[in-house]
Amino acid sequence: MKGFKPFLKALAGNAAVLTNRTDQRGTVLVLGNESADMDSVVSSISLAYLLQATLPQTHWAIPVINTNRADMSLRPDCQAALQSIMPAASLDSLTFIDDLDPDGRIWLVDHNAPAARQSELEPLVEGIVDHHVDEGRCLGAKWRQIEMVGSCSTLVAERLFRQAQSHPDLMDADLAKLLLGAILLDTSNLDPAAQRATSRDVEMANWLTPQVSWIAAGSIAPESLNVSNSRELYKALDKLKGRVSHLSARDLLRKDYKQWAVGKWNVGISSISYRLAKWIKRDGREEIENSVMAWIEEQQLQVAMVMTHGKVKQHGEKTYGRELLVSFAPAVDLGWRRFIVDELVKSDTLQLAPFFDEVDLQSRTSFFVQSRKESSRKQVFPTIKSILEAIS
Repeated sequence: MKGFKPFLKALAGNAAVLTNRTDQRGTVLVLGNESADMDSVVSSISLAYLLQATLPQTHWAIPVINTNRADMSLRPDCQAALQSIMPAASLDSLTFIDDLDPDGRIWLVDHNAPAARQSELEPLVEGIVDHHVDEGRCLGAKWRQIEMVGSCSTLVAERLFRQAQSHPDLMDADLAKLLLGAILLDTSNLDPAAQRATSRDVEMANWLTPQVSWIAAGSIAPESLNVSNSRELYKALDKLKGRVSHLSARDLLRKDYKQWAVGKWNVGISSISYRLAKWIKRDGREEIENSVMAWIEEQQLQVAMVMTHGKVKQHGEKTYGRELLVSFAPAVDLGWRRFIVDELVKSDTLQLAPFFDEVDLQSRTSFFVQSRKESSRKQVFPTIKSILEAIS
């Protein structure tokens, strides 16, 4: 199979491949992380394409979106990006996690260890391409690329760059647009102030940009991502990603969610493109606290962290900011709650200050302003992980 478009067309046959396969060694599942955000989805599809190019014709590399099919509607940025390159086949051609029981050979993208509820997959992992802190698992994988760049799609783009030197037909304008969009979204449009982009992200974005088929300025249609330059592409995707105000509290919590087991502690972190002040104005503090506690019960967590972020207008200018909610299950006693919150407040990685006048430790949910705006979940999870490991 040569070319990205034939690869996309062949996705429609993956259900039959998965149903009829007799030799699991002939199928490679490329699994994104459980948040199923733009970077994860694009990395999964793009890496599967590049792996497919190196496999025998009787073997298959199948991208697997690590969320339920019905939940893709919570991700309008991902939907728009995919529909812009595969309108005919639409999303029905893709394989989602609820379409199969993963087994056989697995590559992980945008995470380097299976999610807590997918831990049984660890012995099956033979390849990793990721940009998060190394969790020290899946050490038997034959390919283990874990490098701290801004976007996992940058690592996949670098692989594409290398393979395209000898196989230029691998390059495709739609593929370039997918990868570029994911890189820009993950690095806040390569903004140095966000401190998320590395020189490698910039280099790959610069390489991909002229490969995209941009639309003439007078024909711009941002909703369909038909835009004239990379800045407009970022603006369109960022606007779609931030379209969350209509979602219920539960949908906000599960839209971009990851969960881990740290010793006896189950920890879940939700990332929400919605500022806390707006959320409180819409739902009220008490309802938010009740929703988070219900989420803790549903996911069987001991600790839930909710990261709210985005731009709001202040003094006539839009500025980016973050807040952090930390909630505990009823079984976690006051002593542990106080210790964990105190350690989080001490962390220079987060630089937390009370969102309200003071932190009420009698409450099971604490609200903070996070002054270190560049610290995303990539930094928050290692911070809470080290605190819980010290307890364990």
